[in-house]
Amino acid sequence: MRLFHYTDVYAVKSIIENGKMWLTDSRFLNDSQEMHDGVERIINYLEHQKKHFSHRHECLERAAGYLAQDLGLGPYFKSERRPVYVCSFSAQRDLLSQWRAYGSYAIEFESDDIPLHVKYCVYDADEKNTQAAHEALSALEIVASEMSGDGLCGAPSFEAVANLVSLAATFKDSSFSEEKEVRLILGHDKDPMFDQRLRVQFRAKGNYLIPYVEQEIPIKAIKAIHVGPMRDQDLAYTSMSAFVQSQSLSESIYAERKQHCVKVIKSSIPYRAP
Repeated sequence: MRLFHYTDVYAVKSIIENGKMWLTDSRFLNDSQEMHDGVERIINYLEHQKKHFSHRHECLERAAGYLAQDLGLGPYFKSERRPVYVCSFSAQRDLLSQWRAYGSYAIEFESDDIPLHVKYCVYDADEKNTQAAHEALSALEIVASEMSGDGLCGAPSFEAVANLVSLAATFKDSSFSEEKEVRLILGHDKDPMFDQRLRVQFRAKGNYLIPYVEQEIPIKAIKAIHVGPMRDQDLAYTSMSAFVQSQSLSESIYAERKQHCVKVIKSSIPYRAP
């Protein structure tokens, strides 16, 4: 499956030269309800289940409480306890709204060559509820099973919570559905209290700093650089082609050195961007 990462020229240069993608802390993305919609749906399902448990299901009720507390909207996603990092792609090629929103370039990837699993975002409310219920029920069974023993929650329960967090990170408002977003997600399975393997860095934007982490991406995953609609598109195409050739990734060099080829493609949208 081909995916498109819409961005600016600085990011294209950095990704090609360094072979790394930047995953942004979800609290700093353009959807103000990031994570909250997904977590709220999961908690609502857990609360609904708690009201219908009989006394014979004490472990399930305790498990629901454990999950709801760990997924609390207050301390969980409004603090630094376990931030989730996201890199966004679109399944849509040459989409005008993406050019306008994110930059004048798009890197085309082959999803099978990306080292981590990518996940489709969910926009439909009914589908969100269905997935939230399915994953929450699975997590309940796992946590309740551990609690029925010595009462302590170990790695299986932690993984169950991580799966719920990862699911919540794919829930998007329906107004963004045109983007057909696909996400690379990190951090959902890390707890800063015990695991410091994610090296958080910061980049400046306006008057504040945005946290992000890096993920290595093999150059073979990159299939093309798309030059979006802009006032000097031909000049931009020429300069990007020269840059790709300088990195020994152009089609002419590919034939001689048998290296990976990255094409440069111009958008066909007749929009004269400022």
